[in-house]
Amino acid sequence: MSFNIRKYTFSNLAVMVVILGAVACVCAQDLSNFSSLEKHAGNEVSVETSEGQRITGKLVRVEQNRIVVYRAATPVPIPRESVKRVTRYKNRHTAAWIAGMTAAGLGAGFLIGLRGFDDALQANGKIAAASLAGAGAGAAAGFAISRIGKQEQVIYESSGNGTGQN
Repeated sequence: MSFNIRKYTFSNLAVMVVILGAVACVCAQDLSNFSSLEKHAGNEVSVETSEGQRITGKLVRVEQNRIVVYRAATPVPIPRESVKRVTRYKNRHTAAWIAGMTAAGLGAGFLIGLRGFDDALQANGKIAAASLAGAGAGAAAGFAISRIGKQEQVIYESSGNGTGQN
């Protein structure tokens, strides 16, 4: 019995495309469904209004005719008709980047300090200072890296009819 790989490659590829298409359809989100914002309550969002204003804060409540965003500890109600687009920041794993780069900076600072101040007077303090400086630089670099290419995910967009009623 022989096995012809070419015979089964096309059918396997076709099945994979169908499965991926089905998954994409299931995962797709209707961006014009205002009530879908409810699942994002508690998240940091940015709301673009039809007046051109951008309001950033924590989405607290979604009602049938408005949303409420906390900005600077003050609730800001935004009428549904004014909401043009709502976006949320994608998680960029900021804490992980900061922790990892802090550890790397601490290690690099220790090695640099050890090499530069090994035979110096009060070498322990100088090596510790170099290690802490490296950790600080690493933390700053980790934060900066986590912000590179900051992406926003659109979670609601009003239909273009100007009323905002979907």
